[in-house]
Amino acid sequence: MNTFNPSKRTSQMAAENQQDALQNLVAIMALLRSPQGCHWDREQTPESLKKHILEETYELLEAIDNGEPREICDELGDLLLQVVFQAQIFSERNEFSLSDVAQSISQKLIRRHPHIFSDAAHTEQEQRWEEIKRQERAARGQSNKLAQRLPKTRPALKRASKAAKTLPCLSPCELVDQIILQLHRIRPSLSGNQAMKSVLEDELAKVLFALVQLTATIGLDSEDLLRKKTTQLIAEIDSENNL
Repeated sequence: MNTFNPSKRTSQMAAENQQDALQNLVAIMALLRSPQGCHWDREQTPESLKKHILEETYELLEAIDNGEPREICDELGDLLLQVVFQAQIFSERNEFSLSDVAQSISQKLIRRHPHIFSDAAHTEQEQRWEEIKRQERAARGQSNKLAQRLPKTRPALKRASKAAKTLPCLSPCELVDQIILQLHRIRPSLSGNQAMKSVLEDELAKVLFALVQLTATIGLDSEDLLRKKTTQLIAEIDSENNL
């Protein structure tokens, strides 16, 4: 005899509602891109939408910093739209669909979590993580060179943080000593002499990189730290100016 399981039924209903909502979004996007749809939406290309993806990402980050669930929900929707928009364009070109996107990430999650979806031990997770990613890059015909894994289009702080993690491990105290030493080297370059400008740029870059390396070593995100501090300073400036 089958036993009714309320929690299982609730989960099924929630999954069905999510599926219906996504299908509705896909249908709306398809209509907007159709001859009967919106002229602006039809004109867009993957390239023209890049700036919108970046804008929506930063707006989502700000919403998360604000900690407002409703705002986060709205911004997640804006970012989801960009995913659906891109998938619709490529679907029209018979390249791939949103289903292919979902299938691709599902397979990746399973592949990258063998300790959950296979018999691999949890202790092997960190050891296997980089190896799995190397295998994925090889399957796509990509090099394991750092320059390809960290393209120049990435935000500088994020790129520096990733690069720093590949360097020989230094303790936080060692990095602080290194930063202090580099700051002392900057002072002679502050004369304003044009000949010293390149030296100053190089020393400042070293300090910036060392700071990023320090934040990464202690488990912090330099991009996140700087964004939050800048937001705080802007609010303080506006408050002082009664704006």
